Amino acid sequence: MALQLLSVAELTDQLNEFLQKSRGAGKLADDAALRKLSEAARKVSFATEATGDTVHRIAHSSLQLPLAQIGIDTKLFEGMAKMGTTTASAATLAKDTKVDPPLMKRLLRYYQSMGMVDQLENDEYAPNNVTQAIATQGGRAGIGHYQHMINPSFVAFPEFLQKTNYVDPTDNANCPWHLGHNTTKSPFEWLQVHPNLMVNYFLPWMASQRDGLPTFFDVIDYEKELAQGADESTVLFVDIGGAQGHQCVAFKAKHPHLKGRVVLQDLPAVIESVNANRPPGFEGVETQVYDAFKTPQPIKGARAYYLRNVLHDFPDAECVKMLQSIKAGMTDESVILVDEMALPERDAPWRATQLDIAMITCLAARERSELDWRNLFDQAGLKLRAVWQYTEQLRDCVMVAVPK
Repeated sequence: MALQLLSVAELTDQLNEFLQKSRGAGKLADDAALRKLSEAARKVSFATEATGDTVHRIAHSSLQLPLAQIGIDTKLFEGMAKMGTTTASAATLAKDTKVDPPLMKRLLRYYQSMGMVDQLENDEYAPNNVTQAIATQGGRAGIGHYQHMINPSFVAFPEFLQKTNYVDPTDNANCPWHLGHNTTKSPFEWLQVHPNLMVNYFLPWMASQRDGLPTFFDVIDYEKELAQGADESTVLFVDIGGAQGHQCVAFKAKHPHLKGRVVLQDLPAVIESVNANRPPGFEGVETQVYDAFKTPQPIKGARAYYLRNVLHDFPDAECVKMLQSIKAGMTDESVILVDEMALPERDAPWRATQLDIAMITCLAARERSELDWRNLFDQAGLKLRAVWQYTEQLRDCVMVAVPK
């Protein structure tokens, strides 16, 4: 037992030494190694946590989102992210953000305890990697999106399940979203009457939520697989429900010399927004209004109809309708590229499981396993030709579907 206690003490000392030396030292290892270290440390934290600490951690977990939002609203994290290796006092940060000094001290006390900022001395604060992450466009958009749009659905989830006898939600007209927001509108209808949330949070988050991760372009040789014999009139890539068109931009950047057309399709409000404020690199991308639930695919014979994180928004029956609508435009040279998570049956990643709960609470939808996807494609008259996984964190895959 003494040896075990000594080993724990030594491990603790080594971890503390690692943390002290790592600050400001730059990148310590490649992304894969750091991810494994982070996951191991997370599991060690859970496994060694005292009972009281577990209860308090879970009971107060709902504080992190609104407190992060306060740091964003006051531009505290943005300001600190620009500090580099310098430090600042609580009074200086209060002055810069126009926050009452006593309140700023209490906020900073919380932020350092949650690892959002570093406290080097009694009154000396500095940014860290968490500060930097929150201060990015994706960080600000994602936290705002969940604070204003998603979190009320999470809060309503227990009450909703009690009322529905714990049946898996499949009716997207009656799910925790409606209870949490006290509305009969779907999330997408609701966004139409909250355009500030659409522009400031939803669309930027859709564009940036996979920042820093590989993309499907990293696992597919598009020219070899789908662009053979293409000319200027060939529709190479149709991004269906692609929001601001960032995947179209990424496609053109990855394949600048490929001949053919690139088309973004989405609902009227989204296309109007994109046309009014086109993102950098959007030159040469066509836009088209399209609702897969109302009309068959208007573009015939495209090489690829691409859906990224679209089908997870809908229950199976509606996904089948959408896929069949797209299938109506396919020819022998066409494929449907479904870019989604394919969850494993065991040890699903925590980022993926959280998104699955977001889907069920807001849309009565789901993240799916590979078997789920195969069954869904089969119902739509399609078969799965290939699966290419490109992230470990989320088990993101490109699934290639073709008519049976």
